[in-house]
Amino acid sequence: MKRILKFIPMLVMMGVIFFFSQMPGEESAAASGKIFNEVMKIVEQINQTGLTHLTPDKIHWLIRKCAHFTEYAVFGWCTIYALTDLVRNKWVACIFSETIVFLYAISDEFHQHLIPGRYMSAGDVGIDSLGALLGIWLFVLFHRTKKKSKKAVNKPRKVRS
Repeated sequence: MKRILKFIPMLVMMGVIFFFSQMPGEESAAASGKIFNEVMKIVEQINQTGLTHLTPDKIHWLIRKCAHFTEYAVFGWCTIYALTDLVRNKWVACIFSETIVFLYAISDEFHQHLIPGRYMSAGDVGIDSLGALLGIWLFVLFHRTKKKSKKAVNKPRKVRS
């Protein structure tokens, strides 16, 4: 039962990604536009100091790509979490997790192609895959650190006389 429950976060992320991909182009742009407006306030302050020359279009593009990267990083984390008890070799679990996420990213882009105002992008699949790699890497790093700290706590101390 525990193994089945570990798949719930992965399935939830798949649903979240599907939900966002289901939005028509204008609705999707409006959703990211709320974040865009807040970022623009900050950028305007920075522009007054002459530190950046980013255009609003570039900023909006960056926000959307960061959203892709982040949601797939979480998806990657959730996928490796789901597979850790099923696949004993951690490297095989990492490769299998990345493959699942990569295939889902491709299917997500195809799905977006079917939505009015949306399009397919191989670049988005690349960004999604890199996000997943980060999520998987952070998961492995987190659990390696967690194991080392458990060993340190359980290790008997030498008593000096």
